[in-house]
Amino acid sequence: MKNYLKNIAFKSVFCTFSLVTFFLVFTSCDDFVDVGAPETQVGMDFVFSNDATATGSILGLYDAVKNNLTPMYSGVLGTSSDELETSFPFSYGEFASNEISVNSYTLRYNIWMPSYAVIMQSNLAIKSLTESTTLTPSVKNQLLGEAKFMRAFVNFYLVNTFGDIPLPLGSNVIENAELPRASSAEVWIQITKDLIEAQELLGENYPSTSFRTRINKSVANAFLARVYLYQKDWLNAEIEATKLITNANYELVDLNNKFLNSSNETILQFHNVRGISNLGFIYQKKPGYIPDFYLANTMADSFEDNDLRKSVWTKEITIGSMSYSTIYKYQDIENNGDEYDVVLRLAEQYLIRAEARAHLNNIDGASGALADLNVIREKAGLDGLSGLNQAQTLLAVENERKFELFGEWGHRWFDLKRTPSLNNSALTRADDVISVIKDTWKSTSVLYPIPAEERRLNTNLTQNPGYEF
Repeated sequence: MKNYLKNIAFKSVFCTFSLVTFFLVFTSCDDFVDVGAPETQVGMDFVFSNDATATGSILGLYDAVKNNLTPMYSGVLGTSSDELETSFPFSYGEFASNEISVNSYTLRYNIWMPSYAVIMQSNLAIKSLTESTTLTPSVKNQLLGEAKFMRAFVNFYLVNTFGDIPLPLGSNVIENAELPRASSAEVWIQITKDLIEAQELLGENYPSTSFRTRINKSVANAFLARVYLYQKDWLNAEIEATKLITNANYELVDLNNKFLNSSNETILQFHNVRGISNLGFIYQKKPGYIPDFYLANTMADSFEDNDLRKSVWTKEITIGSMSYSTIYKYQDIENNGDEYDVVLRLAEQYLIRAEARAHLNNIDGASGALADLNVIREKAGLDGLSGLNQAQTLLAVENERKFELFGEWGHRWFDLKRTPSLNNSALTRADDVISVIKDTWKSTSVLYPIPAEERRLNTNLTQNPGYEF
């Protein structure tokens, strides 16, 4: 029975990986009845024997995240907060009501499995690149840095979504399929380790000619700043964010230009052939159609008066008798355009540094938290803030993140979950905010359940509190 479950688990994982380029070798998923030995690196020696094929396989990592996870990490996660609503209640309604079933199809097939497929591909790439003796050293370092970054990026989303998670670091599929959940602390240590190693491997320049669509050292710096922030390492968060803010290659731009693929505010974006972003497709539709995801009324109605982000980045549409406030950060969904999916941008670094400095009780002055907040507010056409104490400044940071980063990569959901409640230190801001607007909210909803089928295949997996076992 144990070997049979191993075979099923291997087949499940391997079939997910076939979404990724270099697993589409000579066979289909239906052929896996007896998997035999656990070796999964079919053709890996060839793939990583020269610069071109090795680079192509790493680009498959970008495609896997861009095509399979970008809408999930942005749209679906946004519905779990007070940020987004969805026109697809059958697929995403359980996330919007924070009543996710352990048997959720979307949870398993659109979030869990594609995420682990990227991690497995990253692990295979890291192993093969490390062992390769034929690649140009600079190319080898670049690709290895990209693979480590991608593994850290996806693990960041998994640990914030599920809490304790399996942490596969090797390429043996059967061993990985039996891993128990590692503690969140262990996962954060590995994420940080991968990003620091990526920093050391990556160069200052972007390796791509099509704008900023591949990972360089600054990308690793920017994401590491976020990781330090989430771990409450305020000093290092400030240091890493400052590296980006003082880097002459990056600058804040006007609201109308922030999401153009030529923007100097962009730190990383995912390329697409037509210049039409995946996020544009889920937030905008042709006239007469409701977008997949749109702003919740509580979000749309909470902008400050005269906040340009509402007038520039949202758009009211009416369909029948219903009005919807849509996200208009990406504006071109019909023609060959000039928009990619922005993953990291400079505005977040100002907000990271502002929060870190506030926690360090550095509030006022040219190098204080409010100075960073006011840079962002000025771009939004708002007056600067002054005279705030530490608690007020931290709440102001939370609000600025809400209005600056809406619709982007689940920021609002994660911010509410990671910030302590104003009323009860045992709870989170999610309890303060979401319980007011959703009568289905429970404190245990801050984590999604582990998919039941994954627990059936891997009996070492435990379940999160608040979900049926």
